[in-house]
Amino acid sequence: MGMIIGIILGAVLGVILLLSSLLLFWISKRKQEENRYVIWIMVAGLLALITSGSNALRYFL
Repeated sequence: MGMIIGIILGAVLGVILLLSSLLLFWISKRKQEENRYVIWIMVAGLLALITSGSNALRYFL
């Protein structure tokens, strides 16, 4: 059961980070400002999703 919690937490965290980075990207483009931290947040969200997907494949296969 402990591994499933990690998979769920990683997927939820990845989705939250991706959604927040897309929202911040949209706001910064609307204000015509450059925000380089948005890219780092997006990369962290993608890495969290990749990691949770890898753990899910390892757990279920």
